Amino acid sequence: MGSNVVIPAELTPDEGAQILEAIRTGCVDAFVVEERDGHTVYALQSADLPYSTLVQRMQQGAAMLNSAGEMIYCNVSLATLLGISCESLIGSRLDELVHPDDKESTQRLLQSPNMQSMEWEVRLRKVGGVFFSAKLSLSPLSRDGAIIGVLVNDLTTEKSNAELIARIQRLQDEERRNIARELHDSVGQLLAGVTMNLAAVQNTATNLSPAVSKTLDDSAIMVAEVTKEIRTISHLLHPPLLGVAGLCSAIRWYVDGFSERSRMNVTLDIPEEVGPLSSEAEIALFRVVQECLTNVYRHSGSDTCLIKLERGEDELRLEVRDFGKGMPAPNTEISGVGVRGMTERMRHLGGKLEITSSDGGTTVAAVLPVSELADQEERAV
Repeated sequence: MGSNVVIPAELTPDEGAQILEAIRTGCVDAFVVEERDGHTVYALQSADLPYSTLVQRMQQGAAMLNSAGEMIYCNVSLATLLGISCESLIGSRLDELVHPDDKESTQRLLQSPNMQSMEWEVRLRKVGGVFFSAKLSLSPLSRDGAIIGVLVNDLTTEKSNAELIARIQRLQDEERRNIARELHDSVGQLLAGVTMNLAAVQNTATNLSPAVSKTLDDSAIMVAEVTKEIRTISHLLHPPLLGVAGLCSAIRWYVDGFSERSRMNVTLDIPEEVGPLSSEAEIALFRVVQECLTNVYRHSGSDTCLIKLERGEDELRLEVRDFGKGMPAPNTEISGVGVRGMTERMRHLGGKLEITSSDGGTTVAAVLPVSELADQEERAV
């Protein structure tokens, strides 16, 4: 059976080394941190302490850091995740385990004079020098911030899922483009031929009965309606204006048709152009407009809507705002197939989707960093 160790607020190098060695070798069941207004006990290995058992059995990586950013405790899940034994991790610095590009930001957060609970994404190093994406959640465990709790979530699966979703969306967009082309080039041409044939019959058939003549006229009208519907579906699947005139013109075209069909008043506050965008960014933003207007029409109860698009120095921001009844509280979180699709599109492009809702309406904002748009443009060249 080990013992408890009292850790003073200020440690000499020798005292710190001795305590770390005691924790590393399992000689300590718990340790006590001296604070200005009392002592706080932190359990480690003692099996009869529920807190210790809970942390040890967590699937999530967990660690405790001292004021120097050194690990004074970690659970088995973290050691397994990093491919290093718990004994080897005790005494190591957290900033030594992150990618060199993430080291400065990690040090800055750990040394913050006003430590608060926070989360951020870094790349952690596994045994063998392999890095993986992880989300770190930090919380001060002592009143003076001398002891910090860390939870580590492996984002590898989440990243893989996001990449898979992005790939599926690209395939869907490509398939929509192909279907739109086929509808326009094949079905559209066939319908054009039928229209000409009907017109020829109408022009030459002088001895038809009134009933047959009316049937012929009705058929010509129906073919014209089908042609119009096919053209609309083709344009909705992949607006031709996106590749020719750009995002702003495509949004105007879509909103004009949407307003005519839905009888909804949509106000546009968009510039003539927003600068060059990659085709992926254009289709992502256009799909956000489509999804949002559909949701406004189906769910909001609002007969007015505002779409605003602006490009600043740091970001491109697209907002769709309605003035309806708002979303129920549980649904203001990112949920629903359409919202998840928009979220993943933005995330894949380095951006984000923001949703705010109240009883005065809902605002959906798609935000893309200009730096990422520049990278996309270069890759598209």
